[in-house]
Amino acid sequence: MTSKRNYLIFEDVQKDTSLRPVFDACVNMILDSSARITKTEAEKGYPQHVCFHTEGLEILAGDVFIYYLFKLGVSGFDYEKARDFSERMLKLAGFSFEVCYPLEQWVNRCLRDPYFYNKNGKDSFYKEWVLKQGEAHDFIKDDYFKFACYIAICYIRHGESYTAKKIFSYVAALGSNLPDLLKKNGSGDLPKEIVDYVDNSVSCKANDAFAVIRIAVKIENEETYGKILDFLCCLLETDFPRSYSINFRSQDKNFLPIKGLPKKGVHRLFANAMRYPKIHGKIERYARLSMKEFEWYENLKPEDCAMPGTFAVFALGMHSAEHATLAVDYLNLCDNEHSSIQGKFIAAYIAKFGFSESSIRVFFAGAASMQELPPNRIYREAIANENALFLLLNAKRETNKYAWHAALYAIWGEDFVYDNTKIQKAAPPKLQVLYEQIFNN
Repeated sequence: MTSKRNYLIFEDVQKDTSLRPVFDACVNMILDSSARITKTEAEKGYPQHVCFHTEGLEILAGDVFIYYLFKLGVSGFDYEKARDFSERMLKLAGFSFEVCYPLEQWVNRCLRDPYFYNKNGKDSFYKEWVLKQGEAHDFIKDDYFKFACYIAICYIRHGESYTAKKIFSYVAALGSNLPDLLKKNGSGDLPKEIVDYVDNSVSCKANDAFAVIRIAVKIENEETYGKILDFLCCLLETDFPRSYSINFRSQDKNFLPIKGLPKKGVHRLFANAMRYPKIHGKIERYARLSMKEFEWYENLKPEDCAMPGTFAVFALGMHSAEHATLAVDYLNLCDNEHSSIQGKFIAAYIAKFGFSESSIRVFFAGAASMQELPPNRIYREAIANENALFLLLNAKRETNKYAWHAALYAIWGEDFVYDNTKIQKAAPPKLQVLYEQIFNN
């Protein structure tokens, strides 16, 4: 570093107690809703950070949060106060580093480190935390367990179930039954009529603490699936986690006409629902509500990872070309670093609809939605006509270089990369000029 930093951090107030009034003033601003998030002023040699301004000074936002939780623990920890302050920080900063880091550090400082040890040794990269033998812990206040479980739920709601599971395991190992109660009943934050619907045709139950939706069909008909979709849509209009699992049971076991999709319950749910045209609008409503970048169906294998809404979009897309816009919107949201399940949909989609004005939009969105759309003879066969080649050539003017090359590679594979003149020469004479224009960069 080339200069002394001007902003304050938690270590400063630990070393200099005269700074406590400044930190307290910032805490009071957060509590009375007058605090505003800003950035530290640019300093040579220092990055800018999220901070609060108070009394002419800058304090890093996460360090104010650490200070509050530390002070609350000293004065007598209170779950309601800790949760209220955390909610205020979430509103100000979202589930950012400034919020999740202080929360995780609180768990480590108050529950993990005093009562657990790393079985693999402190220098091990892989940590396995085991309860210390002979360490008394039956005096821990319930408020500590409640707040730890609240933190775990925050992680679940923001798609980080791994950290949540660790926190729940600490709480359970220390003798609390809160994780079991949450697993059974959820957090209790959502109205019962939103998370629990049961009649003679279907049972729908949602647990926001563990981000699980359980659906069991008793009577297979249009009305039943309409109720299921209404339940899901109402749920997603609340603060239910955006990454979640759907566990679905029914007697009918239909699947979408797309090779290679995981044959999981959530897949069968939308394949079954597609049998009833009158509720297709509800399927699209669910898809629109559920699609969110960097969120996932939690009970699929890593190689099958899929954004919520995936199977609803695939079902509608394969049913009719009228849903091309929905498919494009979905593909534009896909995480191209991790998701590849959409490649199976693109192949089935082009096999059914060929290349048209609408389907070529879907194809290019698909090529840009993943690291590599695998080459497939389906694309090569579907493109080999004058109308399709004209559409491809027109798309070139509206497509960035990355998506263009990804699309051509998907159509012609290694032939496009190493010797595309072979493709031209093999084509009928009337198409060769179109191939030349397509391959001419």
